[in-house]
Amino acid sequence: MNRQFLATMMLFLLILTGYNQFVVVPRARAAQKEAEAQLKKQEERQTKSGSPLIETGQTLVVKEHQAAPKPEELFTLNLPHAEVTFSSKGAGIKTYLFKDVLGDVDLTPYEGKGYFSTLPEVDFTEYARTQHSITFTGDIIPGVSVFKTYTFKENGINHLALTFHNKTDHELTLAPWNWNFGPGLATVKSEMKDNERESKAVYLVQEEGKRKPTLETFTPKSKQPTLPWIWAGIENRYFLAVLIPQDWKADALATEKIQIGTQKRFLGLSQGPLEGPSLQISMPAQSIAAKSEHTYASDFYFGPKDYKAFLQMPYHLERSIAFGFFGALGKLARNVLEWIYSWTGNYGVAIILMTVMIQILLFRFTLMQLKSAAQMKKIQPMMKRIQEKYKGNAEAINRETFNLYRQYKVNPLSGCLPLLIQLPIFLALFNALRTSWALHGAKFVFWITDLSSKDPYYILPILMGGVMFLQQRNSMPAGTDPAQAAMFKYMPLIFTLLFMNFPSGLVLYWLTNSLLTFGIQTFINRKINQAN
Repeated sequence: MNRQFLATMMLFLLILTGYNQFVVVPRARAAQKEAEAQLKKQEERQTKSGSPLIETGQTLVVKEHQAAPKPEELFTLNLPHAEVTFSSKGAGIKTYLFKDVLGDVDLTPYEGKGYFSTLPEVDFTEYARTQHSITFTGDIIPGVSVFKTYTFKENGINHLALTFHNKTDHELTLAPWNWNFGPGLATVKSEMKDNERESKAVYLVQEEGKRKPTLETFTPKSKQPTLPWIWAGIENRYFLAVLIPQDWKADALATEKIQIGTQKRFLGLSQGPLEGPSLQISMPAQSIAAKSEHTYASDFYFGPKDYKAFLQMPYHLERSIAFGFFGALGKLARNVLEWIYSWTGNYGVAIILMTVMIQILLFRFTLMQLKSAAQMKKIQPMMKRIQEKYKGNAEAINRETFNLYRQYKVNPLSGCLPLLIQLPIFLALFNALRTSWALHGAKFVFWITDLSSKDPYYILPILMGGVMFLQQRNSMPAGTDPAQAAMFKYMPLIFTLLFMNFPSGLVLYWLTNSLLTFGIQTFINRKINQAN
């Protein structure tokens, strides 16, 4: 190791240390201070809101309501798609029991103020209901009341109206208050393992110059949105709960991670905290004239992230579905899958046929890759003899190897090109199938009753690993370096273990793809052997 190298390394470490000390650390501290300031501001607002009304100018001075708190009362509305229970404390959704095809799922099992709750210090009572709506009312002070109506609609875009009635002879000012979400949002059983990572507070904003709005994740360290947002709420991989303002603007957003339980960690050997996001949408103070009312009208959505259904709805709810870096390919794959399903009526069969279609489109590249691998296997003994003959003479080895490639028309790079083409397709399909609500509860055959969850008996990943092993054995050149051979030998095992907990629909795609490739590989090897 020479002095020049050591000096270069020392300079690099010095620059890196200086960058961290004078750039990264100050930025992190500034972000932390801003987050703490926002949280402090939010706490001050909530403290001031001990009384829902405050004095302003010459308006009536309203004292804090001193009535003893009443015990919580629950009200249930049974809908075709869910059983929704509301709390008298804030008239928020306390329990949302989603009627899933695989069994009811409680999406709000965690203790908190509830979803869409407002003014939790006010005791709400049921005022009226229909088959698809329910209205609550509560008295803030004598002469001032609030009405809150939830209306659930068949298309999934529901309506929520919050109206303040000032029956007094004085103008009053409503103090800042919050819409509350969370804490946490549960999901179906097959997704609970990843739910903590997938649960986020989000908002949708339309940026200038962009055709479609952008989904942003809001964290305790995030800055306030600089543009008006279209909707905000909480999401996970399969479900979404958002509020969509109609004629009002919020003052600020605030969020925090709250411990909502415990969960097993490190292969089930220890217990750790389970956290979920909460979200508060802060509303500014609002004056209400004497003998008048003020209404905050909103739409809202609470349910599964069904891409096909979202495309028929307003507000760009489909932007909540993550297609990944190769999103355009993922959307195309999902559209093709839905088109094939419309003919077959079985998503498993649709995945197999879609895989065959992809193989047909990529056949030329697959053929190129397999031919290259077969030719490389054929000339491997000759390459080994060249290396032994010209040992220590790199220039001669390169020259003779190049002549060997030219003689047998072998291009080593041709084996890499198909892999580079297939990688984006695989990643796009991975995200498309991973986030596809259509596959949830979709049956294939026999033991596969849910293509969105793992194979319960691990049959598909084991078969996939077996086919990959045969592929590796058929393509392994004689005289391969032992370390490289060991890597290829254990690769099928690694993939099998990796795919064990993947959605069975994704494993089915990879198994079908491996079988088709193995069949083509076997055919090519026989042709080359017959030619010799």
